[in-house]
Amino acid sequence: MIFFKRTLLAASISLSAFGGQAIAAGNVNGAIEGAVFGSNKTEITEATVIIENEKNGFKRTMSTGRDGDFRVNLPSGVYKVTVQKEGYQPTIVEAVAVSIGSSANLNISLSLGDLEEVVVFGEVAPKIRTGTAESSLNIGLADIEMLPVSRNIESVALLAPGTVLGDSGFGEDKDLISFGGASVGENAYYIDGLNVTNFRNGLGGSSVPFEFYDQFQIKTGGYSAEFGRSLGGVLNAVTKRGGNEFEYGVVAYYEPAALRSTSPDTLSTDGTLYDLNSENEQSRYTTDYYVSGPIIPDRLFFYALYEQQETIEEFTTRADPGTFNDREIGDDFWGMNLTWNITDDHIVSYVQFSDERTRVNKQLNYDPYNKNKQEYKGTVWDDRGGDNWLFRYDGQITDNFSVSLLHGENEYSLTTTSTTDAECPYVVDTSDGALPGNSSTFPGCEASSRPQTGGDERVADRIDFEWVLGDHAVRFGYDQENNSSTSIETYSGTSFRAEGGVYYRYYTYAPGEKLSNGGIVPDVNGDGSDVHIVRYRLGEVSGDFEVESRAFYIEDTWDITDTLTISAGVRNETFSNYNGEGDVFIEIDDQWAPRLSFSWDPAGDGESRVFGNWGRYFMPIASNTNVRLSGGELGLQRYFIFDDKYDLKTFAPSNLGVDGVPTSQEIGPVQVTSSGEVPDSAQLSDRDLEPMYQDEIILGYERVLNGDWTVGVKTTYRDLKSHIDDVIIDHAVDALGYEHTGDAHGYVLANPGSDITIPYDRYGTGVLEMTTFPAELLAYPEAKRTYKALELSAQRGFDGVWGINASYTWSESKGNTEGYVKSDNAQDDAGITQDFDFPELMDGADGYLPNDRTHKFKIYGNYQIMENLLFGANFLLQSGRPINSFGTGHPNGSVEYGDTYYLTDPDGNLIKTKRGSRGRTSWVNQIDLSLVYSTRIGLADVELRAEIFNILDADAETEVYEFAELSPGISDPDWGINQVYQTPRYFRFGASARF
Repeated sequence: MIFFKRTLLAASISLSAFGGQAIAAGNVNGAIEGAVFGSNKTEITEATVIIENEKNGFKRTMSTGRDGDFRVNLPSGVYKVTVQKEGYQPTIVEAVAVSIGSSANLNISLSLGDLEEVVVFGEVAPKIRTGTAESSLNIGLADIEMLPVSRNIESVALLAPGTVLGDSGFGEDKDLISFGGASVGENAYYIDGLNVTNFRNGLGGSSVPFEFYDQFQIKTGGYSAEFGRSLGGVLNAVTKRGGNEFEYGVVAYYEPAALRSTSPDTLSTDGTLYDLNSENEQSRYTTDYYVSGPIIPDRLFFYALYEQQETIEEFTTRADPGTFNDREIGDDFWGMNLTWNITDDHIVSYVQFSDERTRVNKQLNYDPYNKNKQEYKGTVWDDRGGDNWLFRYDGQITDNFSVSLLHGENEYSLTTTSTTDAECPYVVDTSDGALPGNSSTFPGCEASSRPQTGGDERVADRIDFEWVLGDHAVRFGYDQENNSSTSIETYSGTSFRAEGGVYYRYYTYAPGEKLSNGGIVPDVNGDGSDVHIVRYRLGEVSGDFEVESRAFYIEDTWDITDTLTISAGVRNETFSNYNGEGDVFIEIDDQWAPRLSFSWDPAGDGESRVFGNWGRYFMPIASNTNVRLSGGELGLQRYFIFDDKYDLKTFAPSNLGVDGVPTSQEIGPVQVTSSGEVPDSAQLSDRDLEPMYQDEIILGYERVLNGDWTVGVKTTYRDLKSHIDDVIIDHAVDALGYEHTGDAHGYVLANPGSDITIPYDRYGTGVLEMTTFPAELLAYPEAKRTYKALELSAQRGFDGVWGINASYTWSESKGNTEGYVKSDNAQDDAGITQDFDFPELMDGADGYLPNDRTHKFKIYGNYQIMENLLFGANFLLQSGRPINSFGTGHPNGSVEYGDTYYLTDPDGNLIKTKRGSRGRTSWVNQIDLSLVYSTRIGLADVELRAEIFNILDADAETEVYEFAELSPGISDPDWGINQVYQTPRYFRFGASARF
């Protein structure tokens, strides 16, 4: 007679079910591991372990090793584990949850006898992740849908302690996240193991509908040698798969514009409108249809999803409320997943999806004071996304040896066109009255300032192995990516020039001031009064570019004792960047990235751990660097006296000659920044260029309290050891008495603060000689960025009644460079930002960085009000962003160059000041709430939900206008006005029927 013992936590087993991990299990699969013991704690060898997924018929059988241990890599899911041994009672463990990148740990005791079967459920009290030092948030879609969060992976990442929302200037139609002080361009995105990160500039990655996801893993630090190409965090997810039961359904969400609040209007200091937020509207709907099931029961399964989605926005342009935008983001999504269990030990999967989409932005002229739409201005089309697919094989070769193979490709379009590309040049007015009656910074008729055609394509391959040798689990592998970029980009206004468009910018200067081309502003009026000047600029780039990335890694996780685990690994990376002619212009190899971590369970009961990690992480050189630095880029600018005559439609100067060049008096020579020819590869970068990398140290402690709470404390320190940016060598050329190469400034990709060695024509003879320019003559400081954080956390897993997760993070992010991209002016030129373009730009640059938020409180959780009604809440309280004062010139009288000199002190004096020293924006507090009602109607599981975001309609400013000068010596009175507010209150309603 067999009878069953069903308990929630039996004495015969110890199970870590809430993310309990021993060693990393890859970026797609998870694992189950553990040991089998007799009643006297002796190891039981050659016990049979049967692992089954009853949803899809998957079954794997193995034997315990010499220490009674076992380990098996598995696709994420819920499994039943059966342990058998002749002469012992069999034990079954049900509902063992396996998450991506983590291991469920089972320690099973068998009792003598063969008459009874012990059945233990997996939903038990929380245990500590005793075997890993990785910092990550592992959460499934089902858990996320219990919370009020936006339906994208970035919103999942914001739940993790320490993560912050990046500035609004990046991301186009989605938010981007900063991890651990890194810029928003330094994260890595993975879907089903395929790297889908935007390699052009690192900003985001391919995206799929929320309903298509199954599980998420947000890595915030301490990740293993398997992962690279990131200094920030890793946003890792897997998609849904089919099973033996046919399932289908429809899921719909709607965010009505009528129930959406608006942010406050922003006024300039003279009382004119700067940003008319009160007329903004936004609505969004999505409807997902899905079906899944078996093609061959227990062997071949499918999952398919189709989404209809549309976002409609109406808004006026910031700093230009005279332009009204009617934007629609459409194009439907489709995706599919095929999974073939060839045998119990060999699985093949194929995933394909398309996130191709188009943003259509219709622009109208607008009277913001009377709120009247006027004549049609133009339409802009932004084509983004593309097709993605991957093929993956996972095989368990022996009980202790497994392998996975992946090949995949993804595309991302970067084409922007508009109806005004030919007739309207790009026009900016920062003058003091050059255009009488104009109050707009962007008065022209251009709908898009910089049209472009192009895109990116990645071809990725990787192979990963795992070999379990007693107490050692050794993972090793190789991956490579071949990335291609195509770019054709110019300014608007192609009818002004056959080759491309033109950019006109109006300034006001005092006589005697020096321009960036060395010209001196003349006293045109003869009385020392200000002079109006127009700058004529050309900027074009084109070409086809390649980037190759290769890496191999090996990592050993060693269970030294039952309570102490050490993981030691190393990753080696190589990056090769090719110019527009297909020649290598940068190759950095032998980038050795060691990773070392430990996890110690001091009590040996799985309820506490001390953990630590030290690791080095490298960042590749962005494809954007190839495009901008090594392509056929034309860049020149010329300065002219403005004669106060301009076209009333385009706002370009009226008196124009060939190629749109003003015919008025020219000031100084033509300033060529790039000739249009593909430059000599050898002169593009320092011969001794070091890669961009960062070191990270983590130390923490976690403990279970009262059986259902987990509390922890963790410290993190990150130090950017080396940075890459383009720097000018003019100062050293002058100091050494060498000739300048043409009219352009000499820009070289280098490590700021280090010597630069390149072939150089020292004396203008045409002979290149290997030349070293000393760091002290280049006059640049070393790049610096540090991040310090102290994190406190507490969580109580949802037990069917309530659950909560809370964290507080104190952090400090300081230095003189943000990193890959530059939030200060929303510059997404990854790797070649305005930082370090001139040494003078770095005066005062050392201070609090844009992603610094000193205090961050996050609390989210659920409460089951009644059987069918679930309440969810998500709370954020966060201190503000540091504020700067930027100027267009330097106190020492150096040339005008953009507007990111650190100039204005707290009293408004135009002198050098430190980065982030002008105060902070307001604290952000936000409360999001949800109610979810679930019931069954006929054959359908029906869910109705209502969510409200920012219920208090808080309107803290998150960014302010930071530019303190209109032109050198002339203050901008609008410095400090509110520019961006937190998202106003809005509602979202959802309904689903699942069969």
